[in-house]
Amino acid sequence: MNGIWTRAISSALIGGLLAFLLVPVLTIIPMSFSESRYLEFPPTQFSMQWYEEFFTSSAWMESAVVSVQIAILTSILALLLGVPAAFAIARGKLPFETFLLSFFALPIVFPIVVSAVGIYYIFVPLKLTNTPLGLAIAHTMLALPVVIFPTLAALKRFDPLVEWQALNLGASRLQVFFSITLPILRPTFITAILFSFITSFDEIVFAIFIAGGSAVTLPRRIWETLRFEIEPTVTVIATLLIIISIGIMFVTLLTQKNLRKK
Repeated sequence: MNGIWTRAISSALIGGLLAFLLVPVLTIIPMSFSESRYLEFPPTQFSMQWYEEFFTSSAWMESAVVSVQIAILTSILALLLGVPAAFAIARGKLPFETFLLSFFALPIVFPIVVSAVGIYYIFVPLKLTNTPLGLAIAHTMLALPVVIFPTLAALKRFDPLVEWQALNLGASRLQVFFSITLPILRPTFITAILFSFITSFDEIVFAIFIAGGSAVTLPRRIWETLRFEIEPTVTVIATLLIIISIGIMFVTLLTQKNLRKK
């Protein structure tokens, strides 16, 4: 009986948690198909007009393109900086490894508003505000932990003897990296790239402080729109972001599954 009650309570807790997470999502999606000019749930009539409004709006499309460009650049920068840092920590036998790990975790635990204010005053004299490059650099700071820590975890499971054997057989370090290390760590790198992308694409605080001019991202434009009027176009964007996030989670699960097989 105790086992039955334990399973029942566990199932109820998990079901309640899933409902807590899914109800807002399941509410937004039908609202994006409403014909009304105001947010209503459940919709009385269904229409695709707000999707047409979003995809035919030059302002929304420009912001979407800017967000994608900045997210791609952020992913590249985070990978180029984070992967060598992870290798240095895992293989370099550094004396301050614990301190370095805590330091790289700061973007996760440190108040993002404080970071945004500090970065703003650093970027102003460098003329990096209101530029895609400046925002990508700022987003890279937030994306570094999602690159460094998964790579470190993968390197902890990686057997360096495989690389040493290849080196002893005459392969160069570059050949070892591209023929052995990279194929083994590829799922981790893909996961890091995807999470870096979504970290940048969804970020709003840095976008408010730094973005502007030619660097108005989609979250920044959503925020500006909600300041004056809540229109159903926002629910369309929210629905698309939900689909993108689910797609990234699905790809991540597939890559992690492949990693476990190896």
